[in-house]
Amino acid sequence: MLPDTGRTAVPWDEVFDVVCVGSGLGGMSAALTAAQRGASALVAEKFHLLGGVSALSSGQLWLGPNHLQEPDGMDDTDAAADAYLMHLSQGYATPDRRKVFIERGREALQFMTDTIGIEMTVVKGLPDYYYPSVTGSKAQGRYVEVLPFKAERLGDLADTVLTSPYGDGYSYTTSNEWIAMQDGGEHVGACLERHVAAGERCAGAGLAAAQVLAAHELGVDMRTSTEVIELVVEDGEVTGVVLRDQHGTKRVRARLGVVLATGGYDWKPAFVSAFDALPQAGSMAPPTVTGDHIVMAAKAGAIAIPARAPAQSPIFIGYKVPAETIYGQPSYRMWLPGAPHSIAVNRYGRRFANDAFYPDVATKVGRFDGQEQGQPNWPAWIVFDQNMLDKYGLMPSWPGQPLSEGMATSADTLGELANRIGMNAMGLENTVKRFNGFCVTGMDEDFSRGSVPWGRIMTGDPRMLNPNLGPIEKGPFYAVKLERVTMGVPTAGLPIDTDGRVLNASDVPIPGLYAAGNSAAWLDIGGGYNSGIANTRGLLYGYLSALHMTGQHATPQPTLAEA
Repeated sequence: MLPDTGRTAVPWDEVFDVVCVGSGLGGMSAALTAAQRGASALVAEKFHLLGGVSALSSGQLWLGPNHLQEPDGMDDTDAAADAYLMHLSQGYATPDRRKVFIERGREALQFMTDTIGIEMTVVKGLPDYYYPSVTGSKAQGRYVEVLPFKAERLGDLADTVLTSPYGDGYSYTTSNEWIAMQDGGEHVGACLERHVAAGERCAGAGLAAAQVLAAHELGVDMRTSTEVIELVVEDGEVTGVVLRDQHGTKRVRARLGVVLATGGYDWKPAFVSAFDALPQAGSMAPPTVTGDHIVMAAKAGAIAIPARAPAQSPIFIGYKVPAETIYGQPSYRMWLPGAPHSIAVNRYGRRFANDAFYPDVATKVGRFDGQEQGQPNWPAWIVFDQNMLDKYGLMPSWPGQPLSEGMATSADTLGELANRIGMNAMGLENTVKRFNGFCVTGMDEDFSRGSVPWGRIMTGDPRMLNPNLGPIEKGPFYAVKLERVTMGVPTAGLPIDTDGRVLNASDVPIPGLYAAGNSAAWLDIGGGYNSGIANTRGLLYGYLSALHMTGQHATPQPTLAEA
């Protein structure tokens, strides 16, 4: 029995020990941890489905040494993970929080697998983004994903958990299957059909389903279409929330604390402009991701802070799909550059980045030129030929299908294509001619396309001399205008300590208030990014928040042997 810390002066409609605002990895991990330790937990989800942004993701976690590496004898150390993260952070992270990410991250993962019972595995053969060029990077072992999850295990809850509206490929295939395909294994399309037929959810959707089932079995109260509109603050302490659902508003007591895990602020244009330096951006996040944590926490004295420069945030590149609407909003799709027979070019018709590695393209399109006081690489376009469309497609179109209506401009010649979109025609023709020469030799002399192992594996075609190089030569030719696309991973968030407690403007913890995942500022990682880190931060700080609230701190595991 947990101690009663409640006040009696305020009339409460309901009482829980822990209230989690948001049902992504942060909120669900907090609820699972609290419930497993005997606390009553409520998960309030503003959207009509459970799972949050993490349910729409690849579902990967990224972390240093962990117990799932051990059966395969994968070599890793805390020192190596720290060196890699220190490079990514570029001075923006704090060492104590980075240490917590490495040491407690594996503890949180083991809690979810061994105590909660979620089945997960290492993604074999997938290297860190910057392997081998960055000290401490590894060829494999740091990405972890959930095993395929049978939706029938959820029973009536199956229809309440998010799967991706962007196509079956996002929720019914695994990273391990994609990697295996590159080595001659089963085609990922066949894997997709098999998982759909078996009713198995994978990636972020599978992880969300597994957490929802575990929470249900532990008695967590999970409510959808339930918006938390205000924190209740008494004498400087957060004691509960005001929530709103179809029946009206309620005051809900949170005896031990409130965890803000609402994600970023993708659909709050003023925040995107102010924090991310983007006058305009699309998003693939649910439309309920509107920065509510920032608005609510202000009442308790918290101020959202940027933990890095906007150019270092994982704000992706993508494109509009005019004929498609997702959740009643205009549709944007993320683009992972690197398919043969395609390039990214600016308005001068020139390539400007390693266009087989999205972090480089995403950074270079935001470059500001002091000479001309403008952005030389924005606007930018994807330019490709019929071979690319036939072999690889461009979502939502599968290989061999025509492009979705209104997505692209096309022409029979490159010069005509450039003229139609307002690009320098000679520049584009010369660029494609030079690029096609690289395709013959297999060596990109300008931007080393195909030199990053992660890009070769995730976006290339292993049948090519260079997996990321294929000539642009078969008409008609196409151009798709690039857009900036957010996916819930913001520049700014609420400052927290190593227990997940939100700090006020004086860096003092606010009693009763916690934050996890992308609602929390990236003080532990800082300036850089590697896919899977955002999900790990949700898992980790949801777990640590609940440990602190319940007063049952887990004993930190000893540091793994250093090499």
